[in-house]
Amino acid sequence: MRISIALSLLILAIGALVGWQDHRRLAEVRDSHARLVAEAAGSGISIDPAHPEEGVRVTKRERENKDQDARKAAARFIAFAREMQAAEEKGGEPDEGSQKKVIDLMDLMMSLDAAQLKIVIAEIRASKDLKDEMRQGLIGFSIMTLANDHPQAALALFTESSDLMKGNGMSEHVISSSLAKWAKEDPAGALDWVRKNGEKFPDLVNDDAKRGMISGAAANDPKLAFQLIGELGLKNSNDAIRGIVDAAATPEQRNVTLAALREHLATITDEKARAEASNNAIRSLAGNAAKDGFEAGSKWIESAGFTPEQLAGIGSSGFSWSVKGDDTGKWVEWMGKTLPAGKESESGIRNMVGNWTRNDYQAAGRWLSSAPDSPTKNVSIRSYAETVSKYEPETAAQWAMTLPPGKDREQTLRSIYQNWPKSDDASKAAAEAFKAEHGIK
Repeated sequence: MRISIALSLLILAIGALVGWQDHRRLAEVRDSHARLVAEAAGSGISIDPAHPEEGVRVTKRERENKDQDARKAAARFIAFAREMQAAEEKGGEPDEGSQKKVIDLMDLMMSLDAAQLKIVIAEIRASKDLKDEMRQGLIGFSIMTLANDHPQAALALFTESSDLMKGNGMSEHVISSSLAKWAKEDPAGALDWVRKNGEKFPDLVNDDAKRGMISGAAANDPKLAFQLIGELGLKNSNDAIRGIVDAAATPEQRNVTLAALREHLATITDEKARAEASNNAIRSLAGNAAKDGFEAGSKWIESAGFTPEQLAGIGSSGFSWSVKGDDTGKWVEWMGKTLPAGKESESGIRNMVGNWTRNDYQAAGRWLSSAPDSPTKNVSIRSYAETVSKYEPETAAQWAMTLPPGKDREQTLRSIYQNWPKSDDASKAAAEAFKAEHGIK
């Protein structure tokens, strides 16, 4: 892989705050910068609330010093980029020294404010001997540095440098992450930017960016977030709705979101679309509640006022993945007592026990041994036996025989035979003996 491409990919990953193994170092840089701002405030240097992207108010001399620091930083970035290009022309590969320089440059970049980064970008643009790919990568990372803490400034710099960002995968990260963060703090401002620039950057202000913006707004105002679905003209609203409900992390937030969801559902005239949106959202809300643990999660679900149809659908998707291992048995029993009887609820119980068995078959087996006889236990036995039959068919057969005689037992025995490992003559013979013993056709 060419070094310039490797650097571009690295910058992209870091700028998106994904895949940086030394994430703690990034946090330390941010904390250090925050402490400096706090110290400045204590010395009488204030932040201009009308222009937060401009950072701390400073005197003219201090501004000149900061501008000089920015130009020095730009010179370091450009010099390193030239080193990388020269190494690439010689056919070299990045070494540990180069990697350390990249980390040091990241730290330096994170310490610059919006005004300084604007200078850095201007210097990089003016450099005559940088390849376009390297120039784009450095400018993109400069902008991404601001996206988390100063999204408005990041988008302003992006629009000024958009001519150099065409065809650069980093542009999408700049737009989506900045809009999501901005919408969390100021959804009206983010929406105004989209209205003014959506047609200018149609490939970047896409549905993914809009969904991120809606999720950001949902953190503080889920009702507004639902309204943005229509305002932004999303083609598929289900993913956006899921993003809204996933932002509700506490019982109180879920209550507010659920109320806003019900208002939104009332505006959907298509009955099928309304039912689909409702089911998906409620499943996500229930899954989020399950992450709180059995006591708190089940209490919230029971108090939410769901209809029997909505309750039946809770276990039919990814609900079981939200349940903690120690709580699984309690949730299985709760589902058997709370969810209305039917194939959908039964499927949810089977999914949960199956996932539990795959993750910790011993714990699932211990729970089954102590659980009282009930229809829920029978459903659980079927799921457990079918799951373990792929590696312990004899154990599965013992569990299957605890089921009452009838169709369920026969189907479970047939599944065990079909799953029975047949890797050698002995296992094949054992499978055939099992088939004959139980009259499996």
